[in-house]
Amino acid sequence: MKPLVLRCKIKCNIRLDMSWLSTIDTSNLSLIKNKNILLGNKRYKVSELFTVSGEDSSNIKILNTNDNLDNIGSSLKNKKLTIEGNIGRGLARNMTSGTIILNGNAGDVACSGMKGGSVFIYGSVGNRFCSLPTGINEGFSDGFVYVQKNVGSDSIIRMRRGNIVIGGNIGINSCRELIAGTVTILGKIGKEFCCNARRGTLIIKDRSICKDFIKSNSTDLTFFNFYQMKINNIIDSSVIKNKKPVRYFGTKAEKKLVELFVL
Repeated sequence: MKPLVLRCKIKCNIRLDMSWLSTIDTSNLSLIKNKNILLGNKRYKVSELFTVSGEDSSNIKILNTNDNLDNIGSSLKNKKLTIEGNIGRGLARNMTSGTIILNGNAGDVACSGMKGGSVFIYGSVGNRFCSLPTGINEGFSDGFVYVQKNVGSDSIIRMRRGNIVIGGNIGINSCRELIAGTVTILGKIGKEFCCNARRGTLIIKDRSICKDFIKSNSTDLTFFNFYQMKINNIIDSSVIKNKKPVRYFGTKAEKKLVELFVL
């Protein structure tokens, strides 16, 4: 079956909640086109806001997107979404499985409360990336996320497990209360980084935070070597190049069990 393709026709600056897209489970093009969705205070048929073609609702492409399209991939399960262009807030919020590929930038609160699946963002994301969803005390619970460029402030809060790779910089007050999981940051790191962390693994290039960690004189690099190979294969690019990182283990002030590899 051909992928279900939606090309955005919206010209106004009203925000549109796109969470309905995750619940489509039919190949009947007529039903999809006639589905009612709310834009502002008025209901429209999908076909009034998008040009729709194709039939495979488990493989969806969204074209001609803009910053007003929010919650794309919210609670996504067992679907593949490919997005061409910039989008608004809430990408992959509470996602449980599937794959999202974004060829553009995402707004705030991307991947908040994500529980599984894979997200590839070939651009930058806003603030509160992988943060706490409203009313929930865990941020990023599981899954894989790659951001090619930069990430905003207050990001990666109370991460419990999974893998996050950031190709650029990350803003202030990030990786707070880290519980577990592995985070790779290949750019500059903002202030107040990794406060109140319990444990987890960090792979970084910015040496400015090393002063807060305890240097380890020697180490078995089995985990790092495996992780480097795995991540480079997933992203299909040698994003982690250094094969002899400097290892730190534990913070000086609080003796938290955080492992740090400096590239």
